[in-house]
Amino acid sequence: MKVFLIPLSITLFVSVCVIGIALIPPSKEDTLQPYSSEIQKNDVVDAPTTAIKEPTVGSEKPEGDEPTQDVLVTESAHAVQATVPENRITSTQETVPEQQVIVQEPFYDSPAIPFDTLNEATLPAVVNILCGSNSKTINGATGSGVVIDPRGVILTNAHVAQYILLQNYPGNPIACVIRTGMPAKATYVAEVIAFPYAWAQKHAQDVQLEFPTGTGEDDWALLYITKTTSGVPKPALFPFIPLDQRQAVTTTGDSVLVTAYPAGFLGSATLQRELWPVSTTVTIQKVYTFTQSLIDIFSLGGNIVAQGGASGGAVVNQWGKLVGIVVVSSMGDTTAERDLRAITISHINKSVKDETGVDLVTFLQQGSFENKMRTFVENSEQKLFSLYSL
Repeated sequence: MKVFLIPLSITLFVSVCVIGIALIPPSKEDTLQPYSSEIQKNDVVDAPTTAIKEPTVGSEKPEGDEPTQDVLVTESAHAVQATVPENRITSTQETVPEQQVIVQEPFYDSPAIPFDTLNEATLPAVVNILCGSNSKTINGATGSGVVIDPRGVILTNAHVAQYILLQNYPGNPIACVIRTGMPAKATYVAEVIAFPYAWAQKHAQDVQLEFPTGTGEDDWALLYITKTTSGVPKPALFPFIPLDQRQAVTTTGDSVLVTAYPAGFLGSATLQRELWPVSTTVTIQKVYTFTQSLIDIFSLGGNIVAQGGASGGAVVNQWGKLVGIVVVSSMGDTTAERDLRAITISHINKSVKDETGVDLVTFLQQGSFENKMRTFVENSEQKLFSLYSL
């Protein structure tokens, strides 16, 4: 496995202090099933090639760290991790024959892009979302996101974006910033323009839990960059990764690039000052469905990105298309022992249509984002707030 580490000494030496938003087991009511018995292979992803031994994951909080200019409030984020029993997320009794999914081939008429070139193009479009909290009921958090529109739209998970949403919750002292670069620095401010009510109905109360649960179903949100933290005008165009929302465009055995800002082993001072993006190439191990007829989530196996803070990170195929975002992972003492999973853009596309009435591409193309932001505040924000009892 080829691993892009930037730099090696910083990205590997970590201790737990961030909320483990990528490490969430499925709840009893949320079950996954293999998409097809023919796709369900027992391939094993190679562990990251490094001689450095990673610390064991724990749940302790750091103390005495001095804040920097990137920190908006004083409370540090914390770790949330739990196991994912395999027998709770697989079923060999209910599978879907592969021929039931119509696959248009070839998907692309251009040659695959070398992963080194792909990594260089992907890194500028991936962001860190850092939220601090002085709330007595909610801890701070750190996650990832990816810019999917050159006008500044970020796709991330709902369980990450809910902290940005809750900045406007009455009496809730949370503050978030979008960070970019190597290392991550406070760069932008963003607001929610779309958030799945279906996800919030199931998981809004989980924001107060140390060990929230979920499978990744409907776990997406769209943010819009409104301004810079420095006060200078924001760019006219942002680096972005184009989407491929087609069904079954990625499946078992495909190689993909995974890029995020994992921080599962970092202390809060290091998280604030020395958080670097990490990229790695992996092979898709298994694919799963929420509906028994579509590929909704795929397993990326054990790899260096399988840490808290990676949620919302980009999964990019060899043609430079975003085919998924990191959403959940099992827990293990090392990243190689975990199973990182991503929801497909095709699942997000369907969920966006259920939420907004139009598919993801149409939502991005119709109207201004300033209007979408106002519409969200007027029509959706209070309904979502009613699901949070803080």
